[in-house]
Amino acid sequence: MENWPPFTYKANYQKLVDDTLVEYKGRQNFHSYIKNYNPTEDYLNWGANKKYIESQSILFDPAGIPKVKYGNDYYYNPIMVSQFALTLHGRYKRGEVTVSQFSKAVDLLTELQESNGSLPFPFTFHYYRKVFKPGWISGMAQGQALSAYARAFEVTNNKKYINKGNKCLGFLLKPIEEGGTLTSLKDIDESLTNYLIFEKYPVEPSSYTLNGFLFTLLGLYDWWKVTLSVNKKHALLAEKYFYEGIKTTKKILRYYDIGGYSTYDLAHIVYKMDPKIYATYHPIHIYLLHALYTVTGDKILRDFANLWASYIRN
Repeated sequence: MENWPPFTYKANYQKLVDDTLVEYKGRQNFHSYIKNYNPTEDYLNWGANKKYIESQSILFDPAGIPKVKYGNDYYYNPIMVSQFALTLHGRYKRGEVTVSQFSKAVDLLTELQESNGSLPFPFTFHYYRKVFKPGWISGMAQGQALSAYARAFEVTNNKKYINKGNKCLGFLLKPIEEGGTLTSLKDIDESLTNYLIFEKYPVEPSSYTLNGFLFTLLGLYDWWKVTLSVNKKHALLAEKYFYEGIKTTKKILRYYDIGGYSTYDLAHIVYKMDPKIYATYHPIHIYLLHALYTVTGDKILRDFANLWASYIRN
């Protein structure tokens, strides 16, 4: 890996892994989300499997779209709005909701989007030592919106979604130094500067959150494939950065593996802290890698999906 030295564990993480495996047991497994990915079909089987229940942390607005509680108030989280829209799209494909119900969620997303293409978060968020003030942005929010806009255009043929998606893409490709989400692996090692990545949380140094990056790649793939015939310039731009992202993914996947589980990000390398792992995110990594494997045929993605599945297979 160029001049980047091999990663060596500076601590025994077995107890951390074992505790997380115990926490994982009994949760819904990843198998129901495994599918050959298709940018016009049910997104990762969410239409069949993803549920939203009103609770103390989630409140539905009059249109039935969820708001999330942060502090004392409820807000639209652009990632959740996109995910809700993608879930409704899957249900629409299954004949369970109308196209109007799906479109309402996507149209709210267009209202949340700023003129510069960004989808800002309207609440404060604490992340490691950084406090994100209202208005912060995320590569994952941009990528998931692209997946929702692509499906909305495919279903309705309404070009307003093309216009919104192109602006969304443009902001996604804006470097972090200019207020965007695009950066490189330079904070791991200078020899990796040419490997590009989209940050879920734009911080310096970068933390390289894996799930957000992989979701963003699916958004680029969707925009490329669904809009190519009517939106060639931007679709090919999405294709270019999709493959740049796949190159990066193949380069760094093994550094998320601490032996028996995958980490949420690379803070254990960049910040020299204990690995951050969650019971819920490891299975998400598996089905996202499987989806990306089915559209690229890349064996490295397949092998890591299979390896990580073996860690939690009952």
